[in-house]
Amino acid sequence: MNHGNRPARALATLGCIVAFAGAWSAAHAQSREPVKIGMLLSFSGAIAESGFDARMGASIAAREINAAGGLLGRQIVLVEADDQSNPTNTVTEARRLVQREKVEAVVGPLASQLVLAALPITTEAKVPHFTVAGSLAITPQIGPYHFSILPSALSQGGSMVEYVRDVLKAKEVALLTDAGAQAKSAAEVIKTGLAEAKIRLTAAEEYTAGQTNDVTPQLLNLKRGNPPVLVLFAQSGGDTGLIIKTLRELSWSPRIVGNFSVIAAPPVVTKIAGADAFDNVVGSNYKAFVYCAGDAPGSSAFAKLIEKIRADARPQSSPTTVSYIYDAMYALKAAVEGTGSLDGPKVAAWMEANAPKVRVTAGTLNASKTNHFLIGADALGMTEHPERLRSDGLAKRAGC
Repeated sequence: MNHGNRPARALATLGCIVAFAGAWSAAHAQSREPVKIGMLLSFSGAIAESGFDARMGASIAAREINAAGGLLGRQIVLVEADDQSNPTNTVTEARRLVQREKVEAVVGPLASQLVLAALPITTEAKVPHFTVAGSLAITPQIGPYHFSILPSALSQGGSMVEYVRDVLKAKEVALLTDAGAQAKSAAEVIKTGLAEAKIRLTAAEEYTAGQTNDVTPQLLNLKRGNPPVLVLFAQSGGDTGLIIKTLRELSWSPRIVGNFSVIAAPPVVTKIAGADAFDNVVGSNYKAFVYCAGDAPGSSAFAKLIEKIRADARPQSSPTTVSYIYDAMYALKAAVEGTGSLDGPKVAAWMEANAPKVRVTAGTLNASKTNHFLIGADALGMTEHPERLRSDGLAKRAGC
């Protein structure tokens, strides 16, 4: 009896078993119940423009994660909820997602006052919750399973004051903020920073978000002091466009130093205020989202995301806003795979201990038991002319 080929036959048999086991495992993963992730976003109301961009970010990330085998071997299904840019509706939709839809994680909302409305519900359910919010009222104490992919108001406001002090060297400024929770926190940070820098605040005003609101009274009051710089903390591109348009109608042209929302949606701003809307404007942005001279086109993670966005983008999409929820989805993925669980307390503990290991388009994340804002001040810089994009879709970092 010939036994010479036994090793080969044994290896072939083992190969068949391994191949069968791999095929069975993949099929089994596909057959498992999907992971339902709630998208609590604004598809109507004052910040709807951002909601549709955020939906794109979630969709692109979910498609990529599913193609790579899913989350813990389970396919992701996104469940939409329209918060209508309104805290009351945010509560209603958060309850629907958690109690009726039985989602296992939530991404969104996109504004601090909406996040504050949703947090009691997601906290009680102990689901991982990733948002875009900067209010200092959002702490690990009230949102232990919540993380924001946005820098805190402290980081944002501080970077704006630094630019006014170190680059513009202004001695007087006016301040205009929206009336949202994040902007209220930022206003206090900015006022404190200006006082410490011995920069005179000539006047401060608030406005209610929404393109249909008239900001003329606020701007007239700010104009009276005739400061050379207007520090603007806006909620959306639509608001920014309206403010710049109104400034021109009032024949006032201060330098504008803005937050993320001021430069995040250039097509929206220029549609309202004209092609030259950004001639006198800079806005806070992630250093990873802009370029300096000598940076190779297409080399950054953000540039690669822009390639994906261009394939199916809406005409006025903001890659920055798309990236927020795209990054949030990948931060969630890292924590879930790091713990092997969708349990909120476990995900939060892992993120607090391991956030610097996570790399997203905005850069490296940071977190601790006392800080759940995942992007730090060191990640921020200023952008100029966000409407003038390089071939890879990146705008130029101010001053470089």
